[in-house]
Amino acid sequence: MKKLFVDSKGNVLLKEVREPFIETKGLLVKTAFSLISSGTELASIQAAKLTNFSLIGILKNFIKSKDFRKRFFEETKGKNLKTVLYFYKSLAGKGGKKNFRSPSINLTPLGYSSSGIVQKSNIEKYRRYGRVACVGSSHAELIFSPKNLSCIIPDNVSFEEAAFVALGAIALHSIHRANIKPGEYIGIIGVGLIGLLTVQLAKIFGARVFAFDLINKRLNLAKKLGADFIINPLHYDSLNKVNAITQNQGLDSIIICAASKNPKPLEDAVDLIRENGKIVILGAFPISIDRSKLYYKEADLLISRSYGYGRYDPYYEYYGFDYPKNVTPWTVQRNMELFLKLISEKKIDVKSLISDIIPVEKAEDAYNRLFNDPINNLAILLKFSKESSILEEIQLQEKVKPFSISKKLIIGLIGCGMFPQAFHLPHLISNPNCKIKGICTQHKNTANICKEKYRPDYVTTNYKKILKDPEIDTVFIYTRHDTHAKIAIEAIKAKKNVFVEKPMGLTLEQCKNVYATTRNSKCLYIIGFNRRFSPLIKIAKELLKNRSNPIIIHYRIANNFIPGNHWIFDSEIGGGPIIGEFCHFTDLILYLIESEPTELIAKGGNLSHRNLNTYDSCTVLIKFLNGSIANLIYTDLNGPEMSKERIEIFSGESSIIIDDFKTMMTSGFDIGNKFLDVQDKGHKDEMISVIKANLGMMEPLVNVEDAFKAMILCFKTIESIKQNKTIELKIDFEE
Repeated sequence: MKKLFVDSKGNVLLKEVREPFIETKGLLVKTAFSLISSGTELASIQAAKLTNFSLIGILKNFIKSKDFRKRFFEETKGKNLKTVLYFYKSLAGKGGKKNFRSPSINLTPLGYSSSGIVQKSNIEKYRRYGRVACVGSSHAELIFSPKNLSCIIPDNVSFEEAAFVALGAIALHSIHRANIKPGEYIGIIGVGLIGLLTVQLAKIFGARVFAFDLINKRLNLAKKLGADFIINPLHYDSLNKVNAITQNQGLDSIIICAASKNPKPLEDAVDLIRENGKIVILGAFPISIDRSKLYYKEADLLISRSYGYGRYDPYYEYYGFDYPKNVTPWTVQRNMELFLKLISEKKIDVKSLISDIIPVEKAEDAYNRLFNDPINNLAILLKFSKESSILEEIQLQEKVKPFSISKKLIIGLIGCGMFPQAFHLPHLISNPNCKIKGICTQHKNTANICKEKYRPDYVTTNYKKILKDPEIDTVFIYTRHDTHAKIAIEAIKAKKNVFVEKPMGLTLEQCKNVYATTRNSKCLYIIGFNRRFSPLIKIAKELLKNRSNPIIIHYRIANNFIPGNHWIFDSEIGGGPIIGEFCHFTDLILYLIESEPTELIAKGGNLSHRNLNTYDSCTVLIKFLNGSIANLIYTDLNGPEMSKERIEIFSGESSIIIDDFKTMMTSGFDIGNKFLDVQDKGHKDEMISVIKANLGMMEPLVNVEDAFKAMILCFKTIESIKQNKTIELKIDFEE
């Protein structure tokens, strides 16, 4: 898909990039129109042009830019070196000869206000696909828009009008900050694009509006859109005119929408404001003011920060948590919704602000027009696809009815210890599509807890009662490791679907028997490899999709010390950590790399339990058919304060680091870093997937082949350690 960027030389580029995906609560949107911000975007492009460090770039900037010439003379004053070369070196970083060259080209996305059609969503109200407006997303054919940065477009508002939503929310937030009352005198300094929207909003709130600008054409448009008084400070004494109209009282509030390279807009505002008035800064300019003027007028100086409350709060923007309306009435999304509602009621006119609509393929021309002729070009929309085709798509999608499930999944639990009660049962009992009919446990206390907490039809000590129950569809197995293969085979033969916690079995023979039994039946076999379902792993999987380079993974798993008398170290019951737990990690690298392993070499032993026969630590190097390499370190020699798991992934000059399933750092991708509020190893999404697979709504993400492959790597790890050699791998399911 196509996406717009500005490079470090200030060039506007339309690049082919990977398609986005749903990261948290949100939606994928096919863009119809995207609005160019003539303020923010042009400023970023201009900044890039002014920091173009090539010699030719410096000479061009010297000729074109007064600011650049001023900076040049400041930097080179009093220097005896060749001034151009000295200035070039000072810009490049003063780091010696290695920095005496142009920096590498970096790409920065452009855009933050758009409209389009929902393609996919994990939010209920968007599941019937519709028209939406989005803030904070780039100029791109397809965007991911988080829940709270999106809103539905009213029926009588066009895609073109809705594309103004971000600028409308910005203007509306400044109105809220000014706390305008009906009948007040309000000044709008700077009536560019946002200023003209602010003029209209101030009128809706009942103000008498003064518009100030240096361009008569914009002032005339402000008058047409509702301004009561228009003043060009180049031709009139603003203070005298305001005093004449307000009877020397001054303005109640002033919103500064102008951008400037000096503090003049603020200086003018302080002169024009009344005592105890409010000055709201929305535009960008240096803040420098005589304190005494503010002091004697006791005026409030306020900043209006972007779209509204919630902006820059990751819990609001990224994770989708909202503020209570009675506490914070005007969040980003509620500003967006109100602005579109005002357009639908014909109280806001944005069509008069549109200078042109240009295909995205000609975006560079659009930016050049805004640069070269800002007086005659106010708002330019980028068109991504024909509106008729989008409307046809809406009509087609509206015919698709949401899938509904009338059947419940009837579940029987075999084993109900601490793990399922902590990580799985909360998600099963809260799901309306599930019913837990029977629970088998050998412990009286656990049986009493299960009766009270999960309300099954019955609790038993004989798991065969679960297998014989004709109403139970799926058996969840949470017993100790030595019984997993045996009970799973019996359940499959009883025509039950199976979800079983790892491992598949304690020996290769047990795993082969489970595989063969499952292949000869029509039942599902799903193993509890939950890490595939972690939200950070889902993002990593999408980032690695369609890559052409091999992957190198370094996966460090460091448990806290486990006492040697724990049942997992019993080779007959637990099988040891490399059988009982290491399969989690071999499965995850197989899932991420998506290639057949060809050879393995492992070193390790019983490093922290020297009196035991089972291994507690290992380092394993695995090579794959596509050239990828995985290095796994597993141990319980960890300090108590250190994280347990760290995954480092490298591919195609890009990298991903996931630390303990809570943070993700990326480089070479355009999604930035991710920070979860709490650790998420994927248990909730795993249960949702298991339920859907058992109800026939989707294919299981983890199947019996996946379980068998992961276990083979565990058995081969032990074999390599014992034989002290490289093991060639060929996983043959038919052996």
